[in-house]
Amino acid sequence: MKARYYQVELARDLFGDWTLVQCWGGLGSRRGGMRMVVMPSCEDGLKQIDAISRRRGKRGYQLTE
Repeated sequence: MKARYYQVELARDLFGDWTLVQCWGGLGSRRGGMRMVVMPSCEDGLKQIDAISRRRGKRGYQLTE
C-alpha cells in the first residue's frame, strides 16, 4: 500500500473571496500537486469538500484531523 495524502482547505483570500485549496501527493515522494479554485460562496465550497471527501473515501483514503 502506498502512503498517499490528499488535503483540502476552504479559506478566504486577501480579497475576501472563498478559495478551495487542494494538495495531493505521495509521502516520501516529490510527485504531487496543488490547485486553488475560487468558490462563489462558503456553502458552495463546503459542498465541494463533501463531494471530494466521498470520492476519496471510495478510493480508500481515510479522514484525519
